[in-house]
Amino acid sequence: MYKDFFGITESPFSIVPSARFLYLSERHREALTHMLASLSGGGGFGLLTGEVGTGKTTVLRALVARLPQETQVAMVLNPALSAQELLATICDELGVGYPQDASYKVLTDCIYRHLLANHSAGKQTLLLVDEAQHLMPDVLEQLRLLTNLETDSIKLLKVVLVGQPELQQLLQQERLRQLAQRITSRYHLLPLTDSEVEEYIHYRLQAVECLHKVFEPAQTRQIARATGGIPRLINLVCDKAMLLACQQASHKASKAIVSQACDEVLSWQLPATNGAAAGAEPARRRRALVLGGALLAGGVLSGGIIYQAVQPSDWLSQLGQRLALTDTAANDGQAVAMSSVVAVHPAPEPELVVQTSVPNLVLPPEQPAISPPTPQPDPAQRWHAVMTQSRSERQAMQTLYRLWGYETRLSQANCETSQRVALSCYQGKTAALEQLRIINRPVLVTLQEPGQPPYYAVVYTLAPEHVELLLGGERIAVGYDWLQQRWQPGYTLLWRPPLGEESTIRYGQRGERVRWLDQHLSLLLGESPTRSDRFDQVLLERLRRFQRAQDLAADGIAGPQTLMVIDSALNLPGPTLHPEKS
Repeated sequence: MYKDFFGITESPFSIVPSARFLYLSERHREALTHMLASLSGGGGFGLLTGEVGTGKTTVLRALVARLPQETQVAMVLNPALSAQELLATICDELGVGYPQDASYKVLTDCIYRHLLANHSAGKQTLLLVDEAQHLMPDVLEQLRLLTNLETDSIKLLKVVLVGQPELQQLLQQERLRQLAQRITSRYHLLPLTDSEVEEYIHYRLQAVECLHKVFEPAQTRQIARATGGIPRLINLVCDKAMLLACQQASHKASKAIVSQACDEVLSWQLPATNGAAAGAEPARRRRALVLGGALLAGGVLSGGIIYQAVQPSDWLSQLGQRLALTDTAANDGQAVAMSSVVAVHPAPEPELVVQTSVPNLVLPPEQPAISPPTPQPDPAQRWHAVMTQSRSERQAMQTLYRLWGYETRLSQANCETSQRVALSCYQGKTAALEQLRIINRPVLVTLQEPGQPPYYAVVYTLAPEHVELLLGGERIAVGYDWLQQRWQPGYTLLWRPPLGEESTIRYGQRGERVRWLDQHLSLLLGESPTRSDRFDQVLLERLRRFQRAQDLAADGIAGPQTLMVIDSALNLPGPTLHPEKS
């Protein structure tokens, strides 16, 4: 409708997936890396989850495009099937013939013979299941049974399940625990950041060779805040904004035009927070809650804190907001369980406590358009509110689990739960950032201001100039000195031990874990493995050389820290402190 006006031949913000508009953000690339890693190993299942519109299908298409030619891919796009219908659909996708009245056994045998033929021909067989949250438990169990088809060293069928966060809850059912234990790679896809939203919008405009700079940086930030970084919502808002700009004979989408586009599009997209019927005025209030709930958008604390543009309500959405909460107690400003969906209410303004350790904040010049205008929060008071909302160690532990792709009840957000999801919980005693950099996994730390109760944060990223923390529903960058002054010695992290066992590997032991250590140490040191399952003198010397190279105690014992460093050096699946290098 506006193509001639902007001099383009195709709408740049169509919501129909197209390879021409394939944009992979840092998060999409990291998700793709995790999925490819899971397929290159011997495991059976990969799991990709994310909120509606975050780009799961984009990752799926990029995954298929990067698979080797020797891979046969079967895709199930409509998972509302019975177990028998699923088997028949897989046969259809693989081009396998079967009798019309085929039983479970006949269908399974047909698939098995085809998988063996592919394996003999040097082909890998991959099954992709989209919208997998709609699968019935008995269908998921049938998928697990299919992955039992294997040779001595490799699964004949590998499966990637793609779905919304409800899929994580589904897999937590007791009867599906065997399947959950076979998932070797999990990734929860987060929305785009403000800077990625700007790149995304300009990437789309450049793809259709638009000669006009339709959206200024201030407007892309405005769109990022309004949509929460959800690509599908960004497309809808930008498409509407370009249409409105065309109607006003303007090649630029002004602040007013973007505000109108957000009003017209998002009033139908954003869910109610109180269960009331959604009308135009309630929708406007809901978006005002989302936009106005942010502490800051890009403001800088002179004492070393930088607020990223992530709103409290957006952050819960980004990490998978549908929780199976049974804890009904909820204070003002906390998450409230309603029909298993977390609704976020604005936190009350706490009484301001003036401290010399709270630096001044510089507010950004551009604020989202909200009618009526809301007064700017006092920066020191808002920072105090963040600390107040971060007093719960269990909530911080929930965040740590979410980074690994798991949803936990608040009552179960502890170290004991890690054993149920094939992870291990490790508690270190130091406050050395260099040790965290080597282990390269997010950690939970305790922070404390002078004369105040402790609060809890998750160290999310170690950048050259700052550290990014997750706390109080915010993603905040702080200076290294600032963190060291408040960090109480000790940290908690989650990691995945080799072959599911976290005990030490010592000289004289035998078994699969010794063989695992031999193979991976040899790979890292560029040497030939001994191919022995005995921890002998050769392996002992290799382990000591590796420990010395990593500034670890060269005791020749593969304990948790050494195993975690090997895990990091191999870049095995899981969240890292350097996601762009994953």
